[in-house]
Amino acid sequence: MQVGAATGNLGRVRIIAFLAGFIVVLTAVLLVTLAVTAGARRRRHASQMSARWAVRHYAIPGRGHTVVGVALTDADGRVHSEHVVARIPDDAQDWQRDFVAARQEAEERAFHLNIDRPPIGG
Repeated sequence: MQVGAATGNLGRVRIIAFLAGFIVVLTAVLLVTLAVTAGARRRRHASQMSARWAVRHYAIPGRGHTVVGVALTDADGRVHSEHVVARIPDDAQDWQRDFVAARQEAEERAFHLNIDRPPIGG
């Protein structure tokens, strides 16, 4: 009878050891996941905080106009936000004048928006 009891105790010990090992591995995976996620969040936040407003203009093929605006762009070239200043039709009577005026307004807007940005840390 004692042999059966010893075997039963050994089975319980194995189950407890397996569960303890499983909990340790699960906790380690959870901690690594949290660390990686927090690191990515910090990098994304730092990227957004170091981004600056800059003049941006582009034409959308088939739309018939040029867009002039300011874009919040980080060092990697990712655009986080954009404000359109003007859409200039390709067939505008004085396209050059309209483009230069919109670009000047965009430069002023970028200057004022960058005043509110945190300073770039080195």
